[in-house]
Formats: sequence, structure tokens, C-alpha cells
Amino acid sequence: MLEFRIRDAVQDDFFEIKRLNDKFVHFTSPMDLARIQQLDILSTYHRVIEQYDPQTSNSLIVGFLLAMAPEVAYESDNYQWFEQRYQNFLYVDRVVIDSSVQGKGLGKDLYDDLFHFAREHSFAAICCEYNLVPANPTSAHFHQSFGFSQVGRLGSEDSDKVVSMQMVKLPS
Repeated sequence: MLEFRIRDAVQDDFFEIKRLNDKFVHFTSPMDLARIQQLDILSTYHRVIEQYDPQTSNSLIVGFLLAMAPEVAYESDNYQWFEQRYQNFLYVDRVVIDSSVQGKGLGKDLYDDLFHFAREHSFAAICCEYNLVPANPTSAHFHQSFGFSQVGRLGSEDSDKVVSMQMVKLPS
């Protein structure tokens, strides 16, 4: 029986993280290996979900989540939008779950882990965004189930993309 484990991302995972990101680039943004390395350095939370087969000892990265704390040199309009308005947050830059394992609760498992991490490190909120244009109703429903609510909208100057800026406050 296959097992799923959440663990910290390591450099050996970057090729698989790129592969996953490329599959969902219409919802995320492009990343080459150098960009993954840079984001890993900037991140406060960078974990993967590993699918492990104990019979064969084979493993495969099937999901990842990257999050940044305030005051890092991250040149992202979305991150900077939150940085200008809030002080103590974790910003979810991207979360991707491979389509082959979607529906198994792995995204929820990653977010549960992220929320635990955020509370353990005394963050006041978790922030993210998801696409309104082009619409990403799966992400909207997922984030609403965790109590996220819209705190703003942001359009991209170089495309027709519009995102919903989302936040959930954590108990102190």
C-alpha cells in the first residue's frame, strides 16, 4: 500500500517540483531550477508530499507548498501587496498537488501542516491568492473550507489575470 509523507523540500526534489509546477503553470507562474532554488532560500516553509511504496522503496514527489514570511526580498506583486498591509503572516506563494493524486486529501494535509507550523511559530495570519480570471473555482472552494476570506483584489499589468487576495487569521 502506498504511503504519503510530508517532509521538508531538499535540493534533490527541485526537478520534480519543477515538473509539477509546469503542469499547473496556468494557475501558478513559470519556474526554472534556478528560480526554485531562489524561492527555497527565501521561503520560511517549503515542504513536499512524497508518495512512498514500502514494497519497492520507490518514492515520488506528488505535491509541494512554498510560503514566505514578511521582510524577505521577494519581488512578487502579490507578496508585496500583503507585505504593504500586514506585518505577521505567512504568504502561500504556491501549492501544487499532482492530478494523479488529487481528491485524496493531500492538499488538506499540506495546509493542516502549514497551519500547525504557523501557530507553532506565532504567525497571526496565513495569506494567499487564487485566480478569479482565469477562474480557479477548485482553489476558491478549497481555501474557503479553511476559513480564508477575500481582503482585496489585484490585477496584473501585463495580462488579463485577476486574483483574489485571501487571508485567514489564526488564534493568538
